[in-house]
Amino acid sequence: MTLDLETRIFLLRMGFVALLYLFLLVVVAVIWWDLRVAPRRAREPRRRYGQLIVVDGGGTELAPGDAFPLRPVTSLGRALTNTIVLPDPAASAEHALLTLRDGQWWLEDLGSTNGTFLNDTRLEEPTIVGEEDVIGVGQVRLKLSLGVAKR
Repeated sequence: MTLDLETRIFLLRMGFVALLYLFLLVVVAVIWWDLRVAPRRAREPRRRYGQLIVVDGGGTELAPGDAFPLRPVTSLGRALTNTIVLPDPAASAEHALLTLRDGQWWLEDLGSTNGTFLNDTRLEEPTIVGEEDVIGVGQVRLKLSLGVAKR
């Protein structure tokens, strides 16, 4: 049984249409699943890691009391690529890094020109920081607030 050319073309077209409908069905199923899962993700509370609060803006537009939320890896510096951008000419582009490791916050200088300070002491190596510690980057002073209850 041989099929003529018109029948073959018709069957190929029907196969193509069937594949197109199958593709559309998969796309609709993925969208439907994503729309069902997204509200559940949105209801999950985001973990708060604390914040850095400006103590002294050092002549920049930062005002005492301005707060920056922390992320598990928080970069500080003048460049717009940092997590916290400090508009201070005395700050390096990538000045310092604040990271959460094993439940503790670590501060390290990234080879900045003017150094990074912790409680007015220049950092020489990565150091553990805690509640109420003051971090100096350029002329800006930031206090670490982790939301730890005081007794």
